[in-house]
Formats: sequence, C-alpha cells, structure tokens
Amino acid sequence: MEILTLPPSEASRAHNDFSEYLVRTKNTICGRHPIGVLLGALSELENGGRPAEIKWVRYEQSSKCFDIRDSSVSYASAYVKF
Repeated sequence: MEILTLPPSEASRAHNDFSEYLVRTKNTICGRHPIGVLLGALSELENGGRPAEIKWVRYEQSSKCFDIRDSSVSYASAYVKF
C-alpha cells in the first residue's frame, strides 16, 4: 500500500514500483491487473498536468500470520482524488 500512495510517490513511479514488487515477491494480489490499469491511467493524467492523490480508507486481514505456513487474505479500500 505504501508503494501505491500518491503522493509522496508519482503515478508513473508507483506503476513501475508495483510491477517490480509483484515480480520480486510473487505476491498473489487479486486486484493487481485493475491496480496496474489505474496506475497507467493516472500516469497519463499526471503527464498531462493532472496529478492525483490516492487516499486509503481501510485495511483489514482475514487472520494474522505468525508462521511462514500461515495464510491470510488482506482487504484494502482507497479512492482517487484530483
């Protein structure tokens, strides 16, 4: 979520960092494709002089992980503000 926060990051940088994060961690984020599309669109708007903010509203987990074998599903919600 820190990678995706605008500002301090810029949309184009967040787009690149998010892609690198997915490759590096192999994290199975269900919304990775829509997030990528959103960041791509925000990058284009930013290049046109319309920077945006991404504001996080809520974050929850289905359970806490205490061991490498534990699993959990995380839920996050945010909105975009111009």
